[in-house]
Amino acid sequence: MSTRPRRVAVKKPIVIELSDSDEETIASKDNDEYRPAETRSRIVDRAGTTAASGVSTSRKRWPDPKTKGSSGDAPAAKKRRAKKDKENESNPSNGATESEVAPPQATPSEVDGTAQSSVQATTGRSSFWERRKVWSIHELLAETEHIQPTAARNIVQLFENENTIPFICRYRRDLVDHITPDRLRDIRNTYTEIVDLRKKAENIVNALERENVISTEIREELMCAKTNEELEFLYAPYKPASKGTLAERAKALGLQQYADCLLYGTAPRVELSSIVNPSNADLASEELVLTGICNIIIHNISKNTSVLEELRRLQNVHRIVLKCSKAKSTTSSKAPSSKSAAANGITDKKLDSSKFENYFNFISEVKTTKPHQTLAINRGEKHKFLTVKVETNDYLKNDLTRFISNQYMSEGLMYPLRREVFTRSLEECFAKKLHPLLCRQVRADLKEKATRASIEVFAKNLKQLLLMSPLKGERILGIDPGYVNGCKLALISETADVLETGVIYPHGRQANKRGAEQKLVELLSAFNCRIIAVGNGTACRDTEKWLSSLFQAGILDGQSIRYSIVNENGASIYSCSSVATKEFPNMDRNEISAVSIARRLNDPLSEYVKIEPRHLGVGMYQHDVNEKTLTETLNDVVSECVSYVGVDLNTASLSVLKHIAGLSEKKAEKIIEHRTQNGPFKSRKDLLSVRSIGEKTYVQCAGFVRIEPLSIGGKVKNPLDCTWVHPESYKLAEA
Repeated sequence: MSTRPRRVAVKKPIVIELSDSDEETIASKDNDEYRPAETRSRIVDRAGTTAASGVSTSRKRWPDPKTKGSSGDAPAAKKRRAKKDKENESNPSNGATESEVAPPQATPSEVDGTAQSSVQATTGRSSFWERRKVWSIHELLAETEHIQPTAARNIVQLFENENTIPFICRYRRDLVDHITPDRLRDIRNTYTEIVDLRKKAENIVNALERENVISTEIREELMCAKTNEELEFLYAPYKPASKGTLAERAKALGLQQYADCLLYGTAPRVELSSIVNPSNADLASEELVLTGICNIIIHNISKNTSVLEELRRLQNVHRIVLKCSKAKSTTSSKAPSSKSAAANGITDKKLDSSKFENYFNFISEVKTTKPHQTLAINRGEKHKFLTVKVETNDYLKNDLTRFISNQYMSEGLMYPLRREVFTRSLEECFAKKLHPLLCRQVRADLKEKATRASIEVFAKNLKQLLLMSPLKGERILGIDPGYVNGCKLALISETADVLETGVIYPHGRQANKRGAEQKLVELLSAFNCRIIAVGNGTACRDTEKWLSSLFQAGILDGQSIRYSIVNENGASIYSCSSVATKEFPNMDRNEISAVSIARRLNDPLSEYVKIEPRHLGVGMYQHDVNEKTLTETLNDVVSECVSYVGVDLNTASLSVLKHIAGLSEKKAEKIIEHRTQNGPFKSRKDLLSVRSIGEKTYVQCAGFVRIEPLSIGGKVKNPLDCTWVHPESYKLAEA
């Protein structure tokens, strides 16, 4: 056994230097009142406040449970121990220096009239914000997207110089760690959000400077915010409230100072009877005065930055349930009126409540709710077919109320009126302010997640559609099936030129199967066509069944003739567009749809780019997502695909050429105009002679356009103009 003395240190008072005061701790021992344990965030807040005020104080830790007396000690024993501790502090004789046991001083939050305490108490800002530094765009981008700082710096510089994603991914990929185009697109969206966040923070700072309510610390805190949510939390205490709110009315009555005294426990004690003013109808009774004070306290708690941060943390920790039920007003399947539908941007006239039967009794945890479920629920609620509620458990409410109580009730004067007012205000604040805010945040997060997933589905499906393998060197007969108007026919050549059009009637009341068979066989044999493209719209299956019967009967040769089902989404829209009218001025619109179907099999990319991507039917709930974001993303995908495949500069149409990286519709028109007036381009460098094509545009687009020998009727000046090699690397390639 060791003879070393044990627990000698326990006999000495342990004094730990901290940057806050614990005067309230000793006071609590004298009156033997219960005090909740101080949270870590509260310690950080109080330490930051005292450090900012320049007051150096000491604090004595709570006694170790092992050094306490037995649980059966009477309160008198506690008072004797507290008195003994006071004597030890006033007479430091156990080796502690005089500075270590200096009597505790009041913190700035306990001094009435101190400006620093009012700011801290009102905003609830943590000193965590003061320790952060103002970020730069590339630093926050690297942190948010988890990429290397060097790559983030290069990406920011490339985007600032207006470089396109296809150009970066092909010719600058070594600078961005070989990031894929899809990933780089997400990074660019984040970069845009960061730039907007910085602008928003600067606007808020400028607005607060004009109102003279900002200091250097507050300015740095606002500029350190890394998300829009953090920025809103920090700005909430300074955001001007509406003049008609209950809190503003109570402040106009002069109840602000009384509310602060009750909320923060500052002296003097508040007596409601002394505030009552019979001559003022709004202050005629103690109940009216109490209601006004509670309204101010509710407003202050709901704008406290620490409370908002804790609410967001609890939202991610606790179980939150989304419940849907059938709206009571919806007893039958009714579509909204045309006026309301037009106002809400609704285009589906056949929408009824039966489409939302799966959500009439739907319960799902927020964390497991799928994006398509969120979009369906939002649409059903928008049409008033569904009633949606966000439900939380009691644990979340208890944790939040405990946190708020620790924020305000752990210090200051304690008396029954303060407890009563705070308890009432806290209950009303949670019911009227915090819980509705939580529900809005949950719904907003779900919508943002679902919107992002929907746009990703659009982009992925569109890319797959555009990059389908073309069927070159074959004549194709396109069939646009139909009943009343018959099946429209269009036969195109190997170069997608229209050779013949017509209409047959194999279905419906006007069916003439014998005549349809004869015309179909004549077209195929006359032009030596071996491929049939059938649109997948109305009457598609009947047309396919009819063609199969022709193969079985031996009318069509199954060994040489083949057919394929082609996606015809957007064909009718294209047939009515100005692009189709300019290309086929004298052709019937129904036959133009058949031409589009045949060309989609011949060269999918060149044909699909003529149609707006959102009309191709490659996504879900396109009317429920942000149209601007969706359009920008889909246009980026089209540009990426067209640039990836590349085009012949002398044969590319306007619809294709305008999607090349670095080019726009006007620049593409100038290129075609120059090509028409001066003949075909002999080399890529001839692009610089086109008006509106400068050096920057040339660098972006030169690598994605080619000069094919067949298009100029001979040999190319520089063989590298037929390759993917960029002109800036010609010298290196030739060396």
